[in-house]
Amino acid sequence: MSIGGSVDELETPALLVDLEILDGNIRRMAETFREAGVGWRPHTKAIKIPALAHRLLAAGAHGITCAKLAEAEVMAQAGIRDILITGPVVGRRKVARLALLALQADPIATVDCLEHVDALDEAAQTYGSRVRVVIEVDIGMHRCGVQPGEPVVALAREIHERRGLRFAGLMAWEGHALRVTPIEEKRRVVEESVGLLLDSARRCREAELPVEIVSCGGTGTYPLSAAVGGITEVEAGGGIYGDLVYRSYGIDHPQAMTVLATVISRPTPTRVVTDAGFKSLGTAHTLPQAKGLDGVASAKFSAEHGTAELEQSNESVRVGDRLEWYVGYTDSTVFLHDVLYGVRGGTVEVAWPILGRGKLQ
Repeated sequence: MSIGGSVDELETPALLVDLEILDGNIRRMAETFREAGVGWRPHTKAIKIPALAHRLLAAGAHGITCAKLAEAEVMAQAGIRDILITGPVVGRRKVARLALLALQADPIATVDCLEHVDALDEAAQTYGSRVRVVIEVDIGMHRCGVQPGEPVVALAREIHERRGLRFAGLMAWEGHALRVTPIEEKRRVVEESVGLLLDSARRCREAELPVEIVSCGGTGTYPLSAAVGGITEVEAGGGIYGDLVYRSYGIDHPQAMTVLATVISRPTPTRVVTDAGFKSLGTAHTLPQAKGLDGVASAKFSAEHGTAELEQSNESVRVGDRLEWYVGYTDSTVFLHDVLYGVRGGTVEVAWPILGRGKLQ
């Protein structure tokens, strides 16, 4: 049993989160949204743990965001009701699942075409539910989404007239602004993009279509998105962990998440090899960094090995020692593990099963 024991007693590789840093990041985000007067609907695509989602709701979030229907089902089974599903739900069996989920919770479907609307309406009427629906608006990312303005109004009218659906509003993601620098230019891009969303909401209201939700934002843009007047909520979630990718976007949250590894080889005085490779340290977006190991010239990761090459000889690190790697990107790391260990002061306080792992359908 790991709870109550020292973190050094865990088998490795092990996914860790520093609870003091985690709670500090949660407070920081919650305060940002409170001060801006907007709601918080954190995205759980990196969180994947219902107990952590409940922690965010207790901190002030009014609902959560999921990427996939299966993730939403996991969260609903844990008693969470207000769930925005950002990925369009397509396919006869999936829309049936969504219609049935609406009898147990209060999910919000995202659509961007009439085919989505027709299928959801038919399923909802078949199973006797009424599904809330938001329209995704393409405000510059050019992934999914209806073009801003009158195309949004036209689709909103269709939704509003369906017996099985309830038009709830609009959502968008200004992800194309993530890497924009300097901060003044990033702010301009965010404001301009979110302005397209707000204009679409205004047009819907002028057409006497009820717009309750105007949702946008992610961790990489949330301080800027929250400051744009007129939106109702921000979907940022991964910032509670902090990671190297978000830091590259200018979000300087302390890093709460690491992977604990064991030093398994010291083949040369300048090489440290651990038992955590890309199977436990998702390296797709940026490479992890060794915590507390000075003078690392480079790091590389094969399937089961994480290797740090040092600038100078270091004889103090020995086989069997523990080493933590700061996670490069939490989205590409959490889903690789079965358990997240919450650690405070070197003691394992909680072991959360990652119940959303593998829920891709």
